[in-house]
Amino acid sequence: MPDVAALPDFGALSATAVLAWYAWHTATHTLPELVRAFREEMAALRSDCAAEREALHAGLAAEREQGHADHLLLAEALRELTARLPKP
Repeated sequence: MPDVAALPDFGALSATAVLAWYAWHTATHTLPELVRAFREEMAALRSDCAAEREALHAGLAAEREQGHADHLLLAEALRELTARLPKP
């Protein structure tokens, strides 16, 4: 006949072993996989954002250059108009 007093100890040992295995598996397999996937996704997002940021920067630079050219044209037009005015 089995020793009944040892069964609760065996159950506690089995539960501890399962929890220890789960902790080990999580620390060695699950978390590194999650970290790797997160880093890959963030790298992709960063590259997408960098491309959008560069496109925005190029667009703003083009607008600034066009605005500067427009201001130069206005200044030249004002010079021509003031040159046409009769001098007192």
